[in-house]
Amino acid sequence: MRYRTLLLATGVLASGLLVGPNVAEAAPQAITAHCSWMLPANLTLRAPRQNIWVKKGPDCPKTANTATWMGRTAAGTAIYGAGFGVDGGGWMDVAYTAPCGQALTWTGWEDGYAYDANNRPVAILRSAKTLTKCGAAVQLTGVRKSTRTTLTARPTYYNEKTGKFVRHHGRVLFQKRDVGSNTWTDLGWAYPNATTGASSYTITTNRSRDYRAFVPSGKTVTYAYSLTKRV
Repeated sequence: MRYRTLLLATGVLASGLLVGPNVAEAAPQAITAHCSWMLPANLTLRAPRQNIWVKKGPDCPKTANTATWMGRTAAGTAIYGAGFGVDGGGWMDVAYTAPCGQALTWTGWEDGYAYDANNRPVAILRSAKTLTKCGAAVQLTGVRKSTRTTLTARPTYYNEKTGKFVRHHGRVLFQKRDVGSNTWTDLGWAYPNATTGASSYTITTNRSRDYRAFVPSGKTVTYAYSLTKRV
């Protein structure tokens, strides 16, 4: 069985998801086992739809076949639910977890139990926390003429409203590394040009070096490094 997304906000349950009995029917006695879902602490949006496979935790009893968690915002609003099925994991559609910069707390849905193949509660679901951010990227080019090396970086980030990567207005850090070395050294920061969207940095050197650019994390956007460029 391949678990699909559960959108609680719309009341639509994923096809094939096994949901436990009502609280009144379950009446579990002395259940001490716990069960977690191996959610990554950070969820990064890079496309309109991203499915990631999330395994059930090693603490779950072997008999635990299905479980469902609900994600809640800091304000307590329930906006998303997901969990694992009989194959030991579940698919989460990252695009629906929350807007960029949104923190979620995940707790067991309804009565908060995992169920066995006979739909009986066998474990208490552990809570988890995640933070959703938009992904960033930065492209680096470089040109060396005589003793002047000019580096140009173009930072972008994923815009969840447009579903595309767009111009990033945050500052860029340029770094250098001597050929054969493993140590990176900061050169300096630069902001993108308001017209071109590019950040530039020029140094005086007649030596070939490795360079890279870095954009730091923000409230809603992750950090990113460019590929290494030798100039």
